[in-house]
Amino acid sequence: MRRLAVLLLVGAAAAGCGGGRDARPPTGWQSVATPAQPGTALFAGVSCVSRSFCVAVGSHLQKLVSHTLVERWDGTAWAVVPTSKPEDRRSNLTGVSCVTPSFCAAVGNHFTGGGSHGLIEVWNGRSWRVTPSSSPALTNVLSGVSCTSESFCVAVGTTRGGTPQTSIQVWRGHAWSTMGSPSYASSTSLTGVSCVSESFCIAVGQHSSGEVVSTVAESFDGNRWRLERSPSTSVFSNLTGVACTSPDWCVAVGGHFHGQGSRTLVLRREGSWSLRPSPSRSFLSGFAAVSCVSPTACVTVGAQRAAAANRTLVAGWDGSAWTIADSPHPGGTSILGSVSCTRGKSVVCFAVGSSGPVFGISGQPLVVRAAV
Repeated sequence: MRRLAVLLLVGAAAAGCGGGRDARPPTGWQSVATPAQPGTALFAGVSCVSRSFCVAVGSHLQKLVSHTLVERWDGTAWAVVPTSKPEDRRSNLTGVSCVTPSFCAAVGNHFTGGGSHGLIEVWNGRSWRVTPSSSPALTNVLSGVSCTSESFCVAVGTTRGGTPQTSIQVWRGHAWSTMGSPSYASSTSLTGVSCVSESFCIAVGQHSSGEVVSTVAESFDGNRWRLERSPSTSVFSNLTGVACTSPDWCVAVGGHFHGQGSRTLVLRREGSWSLRPSPSRSFLSGFAAVSCVSPTACVTVGAQRAAAANRTLVAGWDGSAWTIADSPHPGGTSILGSVSCTRGKSVVCFAVGSSGPVFGISGQPLVVRAAV
């Protein structure tokens, strides 16, 4: 679960789109109750299509065996939805994208004796079913997914074995197929993707060369993927989430090392990528994901170090500046790994992650909500 794992740097990131340039990001956040899970559990992805339909995905761990976890919001409460588990039953979900209450795609990984394999499940309004990934790689990790309709989705991740390289799968309504994508000669991985149509997507991640880790951004024009120049600010800079409202406006978030700590990172694409001022209250902080309903209303989430524990980090973009908002912190270690915002009469956002005594140990899913 790369977006959440990246935020462990703090202890040592689904994109929405829509119109309306007059929208503003929400500022008040509150915790929302979710069903308790056996063992350790967390959410890694969330996608909302309205204020009455959201899906959160992740995993719960029992006796050192990981199982997929999906919950659905009906406007009143969260409830567990059964998933179609692979035979090996060592699985997790890391990203989800919904276009209607009757269609969602979720991605992640399942583990066998031969390594990790990409896992993709599709929701038809009644049940989840596993849809085979077409990746020929023996080991494949899928981190993010973005859908624009029931007949077009893009899932991104990394193939492993030798030098890790980018992995991209595309859904055309019936099956997933592998799509070629450029990679640097060194290790390259993709962690997030945002599509606004079948002819425009942006995927982000990182690549390494020796001891230097740099940001990666790739664009899709309907025919092929191209590497784009993206700024890096230190010897370790990575991108974990991206949100586009149009082919002319995207935001990508992540983190970078700064001296003895890590700081948040924000890039914006308006024809080309540029580094933007990024808010931070802690010398150890990072963003995991971002969601935008317009160029004047975005929310990014992650974690920041406070005292001896990680705490939730939320910031909103109003068209002129990013501002950190107060967000719930249940205690112990709390992080947010994904966010999804929708706009009807108002902007409504859900952010998800995990909270517990120590990250990855006895934690439970965390959901926070905000509305304007």
